[in-house]
Order: sequence, then structure tokens, then C-alpha cells
Amino acid sequence: MTNKMTTQPYKGSRDFYPEDMKIRNFIFDTWKKVCKSYGYEEYDGPFIESFELYAAKSGEELVNEQLYSFEDRGKRKVAIRPEMTPTLARMVASKINELPKPIRWFSIANFWRYEKPQRGRGREFFQLNLDMFGIEGVEADLEVISTSVDILKSFGAKETMFEVRFNNRRLADDIYRNLGLSTEQKKLVNKALDKKLKISQEEFNSWLKDDAKLSNLELKSLNDYLENPMPMVNQLVPKSKGAQEVVKLTELINNQGLSMFVKFDPTIIRGLDYYTGNVFEVYDLNPQNIRAIAGGGRYDDLVTVFGKDKLTGTGYAMGDITLKDFLKGWNLLPKFESECEYLITLWPSEDPKFLKKELEISKILRNNGLNVQTWLENNTKLEKQLKYADKKGCKYVIIIGENELKDNLVTIKNLKDSTQETKPLEKFISDIK
Repeated sequence: MTNKMTTQPYKGSRDFYPEDMKIRNFIFDTWKKVCKSYGYEEYDGPFIESFELYAAKSGEELVNEQLYSFEDRGKRKVAIRPEMTPTLARMVASKINELPKPIRWFSIANFWRYEKPQRGRGREFFQLNLDMFGIEGVEADLEVISTSVDILKSFGAKETMFEVRFNNRRLADDIYRNLGLSTEQKKLVNKALDKKLKISQEEFNSWLKDDAKLSNLELKSLNDYLENPMPMVNQLVPKSKGAQEVVKLTELINNQGLSMFVKFDPTIIRGLDYYTGNVFEVYDLNPQNIRAIAGGGRYDDLVTVFGKDKLTGTGYAMGDITLKDFLKGWNLLPKFESECEYLITLWPSEDPKFLKKELEISKILRNNGLNVQTWLENNTKLEKQLKYADKKGCKYVIIIGENELKDNLVTIKNLKDSTQETKPLEKFISDIK
């Protein structure tokens, strides 16, 4: 006896049944609406890129542990995209002198990472990627952060449900420099900060002492800064571009009335290597799901890997899995109604005149912009057709029996309130126009 194939999808990936597609389309449509309201244009790129593209600009953990890579038939080493920013940078660099600046682009694309599937994370996922190129000031950071706030507000989220937390990589480097940390120590401290929310303070301290080799004095100074950062930020303003950017962005946030949504947080560091300035993450504040929904930041040097031209950029990604968890957790997903407006039944008969009339009416309704399903089997009892329509959530059923066909009538049954009426076909068509 041969083994039957499994009906389960590949581990960490998903099947999207019609009910799942309604949620997916709801999320995508909201993303698109907000992005376009800010003047961002939609783009896309290839699903497969050269391995070197990610090796050059993605984080070490992503490349070494999470990348789906292989050799194609032309002996080229390629990878399935785990993120969009390197592809975006390549596309911008290829037409850097042709594209009007600033560039405002967004995409909604599918990605793959070889990770352990868990709540809020799969190996396959969709992301909104929103980016702006060509503006050096923190005004651009303000705009991209504002879009993330407006997206969540468009889903019905309130200030008690989420929080945007930002930091600055230049400022972090200046803090480390003041502490006298080496390049390797900086990397280890950043890695510990990136995981700080998921570990205890004791584990965090052990990580810094045992792995990063911080002295007790260095550890105390760093923890004091993390606990109360603004005195040191203000102290560094005269000589630190990072501190200046934090102060300026904070001022803009306050002026725009966003302070209830956006806060400075020195523990936000972002794991990817290409960030250079302000970085931020959007957090779900649900006690059952405190985790990042989105994240991004400033990258000044990403396009330089493709040539001598330099073009600063800032942007972020928001994943569909974590966002769906956020919406479910706060009961923000709407109740989706069936898209079926009419089901036209087929009178149980061998006579082809019933099918002919059914198809004729369905064409008229569709030409008037209505969603119509038709029953196609002529040996099905009317009762079964009505049960199907009810189960599918159709709003109305049209019945064309012997009497209706003879007198050119239709019977319309309203499945929502269980009423029905019979009227001339001509009158029915006139009513729906």
C-alpha cells in the first residue's frame, strides 16, 4: 500500500482559504490606502536575488541562519528574498540619476526566512515595506513614523493599544565611545539590547559581563543611561549628531501631536547592519502579545554598495502575521460578509429552457455590477440549492420555476429576513439599475 501525501503545507507556511483571503485583503487594502494618501507609489522586485546582495547588506544572523539559498542550474548562488530593503536599494541605484527625488515607494511582498515557527512568526510571511530616499533631515523619519501610526489608527487602534519606540544608532555609537567600548563589544551590546525585552535584567547583565566583557562600572553606566537617557542625550547634543537628531525628532513629534504614540527608547537598536541613524519599532501593548509589529529606520550607505553614488534613505517593514495577531488581540477585525449578492437557482428539469433563462438573467445582473452565482446542475432539489445559498451567506436567491418562466416573472427570496416577492422580470431589472 503506497503512502498518501500529506495535506499539510510546508512547515512555517500557510494556506489561504477564502476566509483567510478576506482578512489578508483587508490588511493589504488598508496598507495601500494609507501609503497612497502620503503620495507613496507601489513597486515590486524579483522573488530571487543573488546571494551576494544579502551577504553584503543584511545581518549576519539572517544570512548565516535564516536565508533560503541554493545554486541554480547556471551554477549561480541565489537566495529567496528574506527582506525587501536590499532589493529596493539595488533598484534605486540602477536608476539613481533618472528618478525624481525624493523617492516615496512602498511594496507588499512575500518573504521567506528559515526560522522556528512560533506565535507571530512563520517561515513565510508578507510585509508592507515603505521607504523614502533623498531627504537627509529627520523630517523624513517623522513622515515614515507617521504613516505607521496612521495605518494602525486606520484599523481602529487607540493610543493604549500600541506604541512607537525610537532610538538613534549614531547616538548609541557615541554612548559606547564614551564608555570606551571596542568595536566587538559594541556589536555584542547591540545584540543584547535587541533581545532585552525577551530576557530578564539578570540575563541581560550576565550577557554584557560574560560575553561583552563590560566592567562593573561600564555596566552600571550603561544601565543608568538606559534607565534615564535624556540627561546624557542633552549633554551630548553639542558634539553628537545622533543626539541632535533625537532632540529634533522629539520636537517634531511633539509639534505634530504624536507624543501619545511615539516615545524615545534607548533599548531599540534593530538587528540589521545597514541602519545608521534613527531607528524605531512599533509595539503591541496587549499584555498577552507584547512584541514588535513593525520596525525600520535610517540607512545612509545602502545604495553605495552598487557604486559611488550616495543616497540616504529611511523606511520600515510591517508584517502581516504580527499585525493580524494585533488586530485579533484587540478585537479590531471586522465581521466579513459574503460577497455573493445573488444566487440564481436552476429549476430541476431536463428542459434546457430553464438554464438558458438563468444564464440570461445572470448576465444582466453582472452587467449591472452585481455579484451573481448560478446553479449549474439540473437534477438538484430546490431545497438543497437554498441551503447552499444560506450557508454561503448569499443575500438573495432568484427562483425561476414553471410559472415564472411562462409569465416572464422572477421570485426573489431575501435570505436575511426570510421574505420573498414575485415581480415581472422587467420591473426587477429596472429596480436594480
